Amino acid sequence: MKMLNRFALIVRPGDPFIEWAAKVFGQSEASAREEIEGFESSVYLLPESNAADLSDPTVLKTHWRAIFKEELEGWCTDEETWPKHRTEPLFRAWFQLELCTVLHDLGKMPLILE
Repeated sequence: MKMLNRFALIVRPGDPFIEWAAKVFGQSEASAREEIEGFESSVYLLPESNAADLSDPTVLKTHWRAIFKEELEGWCTDEETWPKHRTEPLFRAWFQLELCTVLHDLGKMPLILE
């Protein structure tokens, strides 16, 4: 078993994201919630750091923008519907975040980067 020199960030849509998606697609919030919660959560590998939890502002400092964009684009490619002023506090409000700091690779095949 090998340990990976990465942290994993699990990202799940929160209530503000679901409200946005419902508005964009003209759905009820209950319908949007059911659809969105039926999908798998996203997992992003982050560089390993000395920051061991999400309360440390350095954990997401250089990555929250790309993750926010990826999550919005996964549901709607029309950037005109996206929040105009995306900030890290807005990102943290729109998504439920979980940080995993210990990752074990149980696979026997080497990792393939694409």
